[in-house]
This record gives sequence, structure tokens and C-alpha cells, in this order.
Amino acid sequence: AYKTAWDLEPLEPNTFFPIASCVAFAERIGENAGGAALAGAVERWQGRAGADDVRRVPGGITDTSAAGISPYNGYARRGADVFPRCLFLVNETENRAIIQAGQTITVNPRRGSQDKNPWRNLDLTAISEQTIESRHVYDVHLGETIVPYATLEPLRAILPVRRGEYRLPTDANGTGGISLGGLERRMRRRWQTISGFWEQNKGRVSKLDLAGTLDYMRKLSSQLEWQRDDGGRPIRVVYATNGQPTAALIDDNAAIIDTKLYWIACRDLDEAHYLLAIINSQALYDAVQPLMSKGQFGARDLHKHLWHLPIPEFDAGNYDHQAVAQAGAWAAEATAARLTALRAARAARRLTVTIARRDLRAWLRDSRPGAVVEAAVEQLMDWPELKTAEHRQRQQERQQRYGLTLGVDSGTAIRADRAVREYEISRGNRSRWQAPKSM
Repeated sequence: AYKTAWDLEPLEPNTFFPIASCVAFAERIGENAGGAALAGAVERWQGRAGADDVRRVPGGITDTSAAGISPYNGYARRGADVFPRCLFLVNETENRAIIQAGQTITVNPRRGSQDKNPWRNLDLTAISEQTIESRHVYDVHLGETIVPYATLEPLRAILPVRRGEYRLPTDANGTGGISLGGLERRMRRRWQTISGFWEQNKGRVSKLDLAGTLDYMRKLSSQLEWQRDDGGRPIRVVYATNGQPTAALIDDNAAIIDTKLYWIACRDLDEAHYLLAIINSQALYDAVQPLMSKGQFGARDLHKHLWHLPIPEFDAGNYDHQAVAQAGAWAAEATAARLTALRAARAARRLTVTIARRDLRAWLRDSRPGAVVEAAVEQLMDWPELKTAEHRQRQQERQQRYGLTLGVDSGTAIRADRAVREYEISRGNRSRWQAPKSM
């Protein structure tokens, strides 16, 4: 590059190119010439698009390629590629037979609004109203089943592995990469059918069979292995791959996690609640947005970008870590009650993930548990993004409304966890909140 790049994102209204945009300058200097990286600075255009007084302000470039600073970068794993969804996800339906075979269910393919061609319009009559052995039925959590601190009803999937066996019966020479001998009788027929659908409709460049797609990079096998031996980490927290950071605890160890989620195995509930509080906090969202790719509607892809922040591994002996963990526990319990009330209020109307997330986030922003989470997380994290005028205003509002003081910018002692201690003491856990002598 021979000239500083232009960052056009701050221009408003951005009607000429309605997503994050820039202009980079470069020149071709030869076939074998060595290239040079962009300088670590940009000209950031600010003001009204087309106006004469648009300002060009020097600015830095956020490096999103740095190795993960947080230890959780190594613990976070991507979920399995349960794809094509219509071949695996199912809805249970009524069996019309006079007598239904034991330990079986009858299912129809689950069509989704996000299905893409050719799967959206594929004729699936061959696997409709099909009876399958229950040993092949799994609960599956996707992005659409996760809300802050809680889960909605999981979806169901038919997978080529018997529950309790913890290993895919793979065979490079088998049908679709699976040894049919490792499946129940009805499942064998289904697998042969959907493997045929895959081979007939997969993309031209794909060389994977159906089992290779399902277990790409061993993302399903790693979950089955964890189910067999959790390695002293028996509790899973999941978070969504995109959008505003959203995390929940999975209380069913047999459930499968889909590729739209990452999962982290935790040592105990305290660590799980610690992560829930951090990931669901507005503080983290504010800090991680500069690291996320952006689309027309703002920050979009989260993935592992949050672990580029210096989020420390949970330490049960650290008083501030325990404050965050107990704030997360309180928020999780309060959110569960709020979600129950929301379901009751909607009665027969379907509770979508969009409605649930919107309601719960609004409630958390205006609730004492939510305020305690924000105060405890900001107490722990020394992120530059938490030192803005907007954050100072939020801190003052919390202090006035809830009596939660916050000292991210001061050298005074912080007591953001006061309400958490009061909550724990009210539940009979007084001993764990004995302050260290240094306090």
C-alpha cells in the first residue's frame, strides 16, 4: 500500500454502500515482487456523506488476527455440522399404525426458514412419516434455542450413532461413510436414503460423504468423547457464533451442540456462572464489537473474537471471580423465572428466540440482577472500552439506583458485589462470603 486507507463507516447517512466500507490503495509492481501490509492507521471519514465539511481523522486499525489472549480460547469448541438440516432435524408426528413397534418414534423432516436451495425444495417424501428407533434420536441445541442465561426447547435430530455408544460407526467404504452394521435396522434404511440425497444434491466442489460432513473436523466426535469422559469438566456453557453475545448453560449432557454454537466444558457451576455473566454482559459486547466483522445491521460475527480480550480463567480463590460467578448465578435464576412468566403470558402463542432474547435483554438492562452482573464484570475487567463517557454515565445510574459503586477508573476500593453477597447470605451461604483480610 502506498497511501493511507480510508475508513468510510462513520459517514452518515451511509446510503451509497450500506455496510462497513473502506478504500484501500495499492499498486501492482511485478509478478514476483514482495507485498507490504497495510499500515496500522487509517483516515476515518466523519460527518454527513456528501457534505463539504467531512472530517478526516487519523485512527488506528483494530487487529483481529492476534492469537487469543484468554485461556478460554483453547477451551471453546465449535458445534457439529448438523447439515443439511432437513436430512437430520425432525418433528415427531402421530403414528397411524394400529400397533407401533416399541422404542421407536415416527417423524417428519423439519423444514426451516433458513434452508437454502437445493434443500429448501427437495422432495423428502421418502423420509416422511418414517418410524425410527429411539436410540438414534438426540436433542440438539442451535443458535435458535439459546437466550441469555437460558435455553428454549431443543430441536430433535436423527443421527447415525446409538445413544450411549459415544462413537460414530464410521467406515470409509461404507454407505455415506458409515458402517450400516453399527445402526439399528430402521436407521439403516434411513441412512441409505439420506446419503443418496446428499450425493445427488451436494455442491460440485464437495468431496465429503454425508458422515464426513456431519463430523467435519471431528466436531461431533469430540462431543461424544466428552459425553463418555468429561475429563473433570462435567458442565457445558454454550454461546452463539454471531450477533450480540448470548450464552446459556446446557443441563443435558446427552444433547448435541450444533455449529451455530460454541461450547466450553467447565469444572463446576461456579465457573459456568462466571462465564455466563461475562458473555451475556453489555460490558463484553461493548468491548468485543471492534473485533467483530460488521454487516448492514452492525456487528455480526462473534466466534472466538471475545477470547482476544484478556478474560482470565476462573479462579475459585479469587474474590472478584467469585463475585462475577455469583452475579451470574443470580441472573440465571432470575432469568429462568422471567422466561417462565413470559411463556405463561404468551399462552398459546409461539415464543420465538427473537421475542425471548429481546424481552430478556430489556429486562436485564432494567433489573437489579442485570445491574449486579454489569458492575461485577466491570470490576473484574480493565478494558479501555469500559472507560467511555457512556459507561461512566451507566455506572452513575447504577450507583444512584442500586447503590452499586464501581471503580474501574479510580483507585478506591470497589464494592460492586455488595448485592451479590446480600443475596447469597439470604440463602444461607454466609460462610463463602467472608471477605479476605486484605479487604
